[in-house]
Amino acid sequence: MLDELGQLLLVAFEGTTVAGNRQLDRLLCEIRVSGVVLLADSNIESPAQLRALTADLQRRSHECTGRPLLIATDAEGGEIMRLSPRGGWEPTLSHEELGRAGDLALTELEARRIGFMLRDAGVNWNLAPVVDVGYNPANPVIVEHGRSFAANPLRVAAQARAYLRGLRAADILTTLKHFPGHGSSYADSHAGFVDVTETADAAIELYPYRALLGEGLVDAVMTAHVFNRRQDPDFPATLSPATLTGLLRQELQWAGVIVSDDMRMGAISADYGFAEAVVQAVRAGVDLLLIGDDRLDDGRSAAVSALAALRRAVEDGRLSDERIAASLERIRRLTAKL
Repeated sequence: MLDELGQLLLVAFEGTTVAGNRQLDRLLCEIRVSGVVLLADSNIESPAQLRALTADLQRRSHECTGRPLLIATDAEGGEIMRLSPRGGWEPTLSHEELGRAGDLALTELEARRIGFMLRDAGVNWNLAPVVDVGYNPANPVIVEHGRSFAANPLRVAAQARAYLRGLRAADILTTLKHFPGHGSSYADSHAGFVDVTETADAAIELYPYRALLGEGLVDAVMTAHVFNRRQDPDFPATLSPATLTGLLRQELQWAGVIVSDDMRMGAISADYGFAEAVVQAVRAGVDLLLIGDDRLDDGRSAAVSALAALRRAVEDGRLSDERIAASLERIRRLTAKL
């Protein structure tokens, strides 16, 4: 069990090639992560370069683990699109633009086009669509960047369903985000603590999840680093057993993978130590811990630190073997879809 803990990690890395990349070799062959997340500035230069990178990533993962590698990125469309025109890809429509058009066939076709762009590049997992309901026009992280389909939850669900179908047509893994909802906030969880206690409306924000989770189109759910004392007076959603196990697993009956938003974001790092947060997230119900920057402030590897923290938590009983086994099984089922 201890030897498999690295599979609970989805980690970003520096570099545009595999050859000679010591960091990648550590992630793939020593820690034996389940996946990597690609970032535009760190990993992506052009279509040809990205195809070569992902092929080499898969080859090295197979050599070291015998497993295919989850290769994820943010490819929502519009501004949040790692395969961007700057790198040589065609422009794409944002969720907001698709929602405004109100044409579900167009949304499905655009998601299909994005999916085949990813497939051609060797990326197998899209961290999309966003199902945050954009009902706060002053929201700085979702609405301001065109990431919400609509301010109406029914329209968000309908658009997201079409988007999911488009990605599925291209055999790309899908993700609903950010659970239980980031659309009401007046702050950005990339920067620091976000309290939505007085702004979140559960009936609005949970509607897309209630509508979509049982339809067989969703492969993973990504958490939000938002705090709502009505849901949990102690922890933000990513670290909250009440939110992830109680609400998402038990009430909404989600049996698939739960992936965290980036554990290095300000909403987590400003108030919790990294190692403490990693353990608490898994205790809360997270299966895959997304680490968007592998270099801690003191220069150590975040992935190495996370693995050590998880190992200590298993050894001292804070994380049970059964809890780890459940996450490993869900991750195996996800990887088996590749």
